[in-house]
Amino acid sequence: MKSLLMPLKRVCLQFVLFLFLYFLSRVAFTIINIDAFPSLGLWGFLTLCGRALRYDLSAFCMINALYLTLLFAPIKYWRFPLWERFLQLLFLVSNCIALLFEISDWAYFPFNFKRATADVLRMVSSQGDFWSVLPSYLVQFWFVPLAVLVFACLLIFANRQIVKLSRFSVSIPEIKSSVRIPVQLSLLLLVSGTCLVGIRGGLQYIPIGIRNAIQVTESKYVPIVLNTPFSIITTLATPALEPLDFMPAKVAEKEMPFRQHYTGKPFQKKNVVVLIIESGSKEFTALGNGPSFTPFLDSLMGASLVCTQGFANGQTSAEGIPAILAGIPTLMDEAFTTSAYGTNNISALPNLLQPFGYTSAFFHGGTNGTMSFDIFAAAAGFQKYFGRKEYNNEQDYDGAWGIRDIPFLHYAAQEISKLKTPFFSSIFTLSAHPPYGLPEHYRATLPKGPLAVQQCLAYTDLALREFFKTAANTNWFANTLFVITSDHCSPKNGGGFYAQGLGQYAIPILFYAPGDSSLKGYYNLPVQQLDILPSVLDYLGYPKPFFAFGNSMFDKQAQRFVITQNNGSYQWLQNGYLLKSKVQQAYGLYQYPSDSMNRQNLLKQDTSQANRELQLFRAFLQRYRQVLLENKMS
Repeated sequence: MKSLLMPLKRVCLQFVLFLFLYFLSRVAFTIINIDAFPSLGLWGFLTLCGRALRYDLSAFCMINALYLTLLFAPIKYWRFPLWERFLQLLFLVSNCIALLFEISDWAYFPFNFKRATADVLRMVSSQGDFWSVLPSYLVQFWFVPLAVLVFACLLIFANRQIVKLSRFSVSIPEIKSSVRIPVQLSLLLLVSGTCLVGIRGGLQYIPIGIRNAIQVTESKYVPIVLNTPFSIITTLATPALEPLDFMPAKVAEKEMPFRQHYTGKPFQKKNVVVLIIESGSKEFTALGNGPSFTPFLDSLMGASLVCTQGFANGQTSAEGIPAILAGIPTLMDEAFTTSAYGTNNISALPNLLQPFGYTSAFFHGGTNGTMSFDIFAAAAGFQKYFGRKEYNNEQDYDGAWGIRDIPFLHYAAQEISKLKTPFFSSIFTLSAHPPYGLPEHYRATLPKGPLAVQQCLAYTDLALREFFKTAANTNWFANTLFVITSDHCSPKNGGGFYAQGLGQYAIPILFYAPGDSSLKGYYNLPVQQLDILPSVLDYLGYPKPFFAFGNSMFDKQAQRFVITQNNGSYQWLQNGYLLKSKVQQAYGLYQYPSDSMNRQNLLKQDTSQANRELQLFRAFLQRYRQVLLENKMS
């Protein structure tokens, strides 16, 4: 019976060896790149190593999944010495390749300041500059191949000792099949189950990815917590962005400078509250062309600066939240937060304001982990996160998404009052999300429309009324800037303009400061979610330069444009024209807003204007991909 447990002993020892080698690699990685990790002491480093165990376990299970399956197969492995040699060769080859990528990141990290992801495999496998620069790379970073050799020798030598300690003996008595097979099958199931849990990083609903590391440390220390094999494997399914070369880099940067710096104003440390309405289409407010279901929001517009041409940059919440709070558009096949670039350094409102004494909190009544909002909140620099778990009262659960808006916004107002001023807070509603469930009392009293979402928005509007009623009686209310907008439009609409083109992105955006009577009126130029971050910082008089894809609506010299993407098709609005284009080829040019239904295509008639808009669009897209690929968004 003891012989049947030998594989288990072997795997445990190999796992310890794996952890030891990756600890040594983490030490070397940190020392070589110490300039990227300021203020990191010995205790802080050891703490990060402890938090890295989860990711190292996941990497071990992914790298060795095939090896573990074959090792615990229900066969008489002690009768087949060649089988054992094959298994150990598989273990050594798999882990040597993984160590090659792990150690290569010691030198590759300074080029993008993050752990290498799956795009490095595509770079290696594609024909291009990689193989031509490899010789000079090896000369400059001579310690990398040397370290790979040393680590491989350590792995081979230590594994040889492990095999000796857990060698299968051919002289052991024959074990009956009636005993052997059930025991081996039980071990296989045990190891397979443990391996699956290890790969997932635990029993939570969503498997861990590179973005989860942001929850356990500051973004600048995430590369220490992660390991490169984990980072590469978990991003294999992520479509990679290809760099674009429409024009020289300096020309693109001149056309689309992403570095902002507003001067000439004193910095006013006002509180900032960003209220994000789930599916809050412009169509269903007083700004639309039909009946409004948001009477309170409409009344607030009379005391606010209202953007009459406000647009979302995406069509999902996962796209909208980063666009609003960090000014990051999703111009690829998946949301930025779940992409391979989700661990990039970002400039978001919470982490930009934190050095000036701001505290911050993110409120969303959804189940914690929903759409990875908690992970993004941590990456953006929010100090506190309040979700369904923190609310801790299931009587207000809607049975689908989370806590209903009225009780949760009341709760948010109370928790905001506990924050130290000045503060930055964001509140994201959820009741206007399918399946559109409301308590019976509100179904009977709130106005209804032909679409179910309309009554739910009336409920959210009532929640906003109650929130402001509570907030108005606090000592922080008068010194606060409120930004009210939507994450995206409702998937349901009344047709016409709102069923196609830019109409599918039309949302309300308004700035309300009860202590500033000058912040009123209507702003009739295009404003997108990307413009909220620079507009807030410009209004506050933020004194430092910062990175932003958008522009402040208060900056009269800034370019006013809007960009959206869906299924590889882009819309670019600027200078009174709407350009529709794929990455490589434009296919439509329309005057906007005079031809908002896109009936007259001017692409071939007005070639000079088309070429100008195409130049600006391509400059933006080229720069967007460049800063994502090079991790230069801060």
